[in-house]
Amino acid sequence: MSLVSLKNISKSFGKNKILEDFNLEIEKGESIAIVGDSGSGKSTLLNIIGMLDDCDSGELVIAGKKKLTSSSKDAEKLRRYEIGYIFQNFALIDNMTVSENLDIALAYRKKSENKETIKANMLEEMGLRDKLNNKVYELSGGEQQRISISMVFLKPCSIILADEPTGSLDDTNKEIIMNLLQRVHKDGKTIIIVTHDKDVSKICERIVKL
Repeated sequence: MSLVSLKNISKSFGKNKILEDFNLEIEKGESIAIVGDSGSGKSTLLNIIGMLDDCDSGELVIAGKKKLTSSSKDAEKLRRYEIGYIFQNFALIDNMTVSENLDIALAYRKKSENKETIKANMLEEMGLRDKLNNKVYELSGGEQQRISISMVFLKPCSIILADEPTGSLDDTNKEIIMNLLQRVHKDGKTIIIVTHDKDVSKICERIVKL
């Protein structure tokens, strides 16, 4: 059985049909890049998979859970414990420090783990160790994106949904993120990425074009 199954998914905004009878099966541990022109429905599809938005018709099944909608109890549990999101808008709390933002992701980990060491190691990999006590609003856009991505990597989830994860990064930091995505994929996580970046799509096992 596929980990994620989309059957005859349709979605419109007004008279604009974004997705029509779309089907996709994603296996556990698979890495997929979703590509296509602007307006083709890439982010909409990712939001439906992440249960942040509902389709107009069709069925989404994740980990055997059927009839999933954004407001269902099963969806809430999956979002909380199984899915990590990398958003284009970073989804950070601006007036909190980097450390405090990372604590939100670490709340899902075992109490026995040394969370301060985990944070320090993650920021070291991201080249941001000296930013631990900075407020988020003090960081550049690229730094904020790296913190947002760090939060997803720290959360013990099994599925990572990423919307343009390298969009605001220079080549050096893009390579850092790509290497981390490959590493967590090797650890068994399922990776679903929306991207315009051919370098990012090349590291995925499968490319889905909309």
